[in-house]
Amino acid sequence: MLKSSGLSGAFSGSIGRFFGWIPVHPNTITLFSVLFSIAGFSLFFFSQFASGFAFFVLAFFLDAVDGAVARAKGLTSKKGAFLDGISDRLVEFFVVLALFVSTTDIQIQLLLLAILFFGTCMTSFVKAYAEHSGIMGNEAAKKMPGLLERAERSILLVLSLVLMVLGFVAWIFPLLALIAFLSFATFVQRVWIVTK
Repeated sequence: MLKSSGLSGAFSGSIGRFFGWIPVHPNTITLFSVLFSIAGFSLFFFSQFASGFAFFVLAFFLDAVDGAVARAKGLTSKKGAFLDGISDRLVEFFVVLALFVSTTDIQIQLLLLAILFFGTCMTSFVKAYAEHSGIMGNEAAKKMPGLLERAERSILLVLSLVLMVLGFVAWIFPLLALIAFLSFATFVQRVWIVTK
């Protein structure tokens, strides 16, 4: 839960001021984000797509709120940033898993799982490992650009859940293929930035 910049920083500041009155620690909000994503997956598993979608939306919403509230309350910490990053991966994992159990073709399931795992993990891993290896400082790593940042990837994943809820299953795979392509391009872009 570290400092944001630019337009996203202004938006985050507004969210933080609006929800800053909540008498809950930001790390608790982070925990609820993960719990809501588990609930969303469980509902998708039992083909309760609309209810599961609602829980996933809540999970993504809380994921946006936790850091903003931490900044508004002056409760940012390295531990909070670490937990936030872990919860990001967990929420995306449960979204991917929900889509995985919602399709019947095993080959599509395996391909879907593989491409989304790559997109979820490797784009952020490059940034984190560049900092860990000492190639980049913390500020430079945080500002590293990417074609498909987590916020955009999350929006596309939520859109794929909407398609599932509405029954447009045939549109999900092309959308996930787009996410995979942009994620891979972001991975290559970040590796190039780190090694140039």
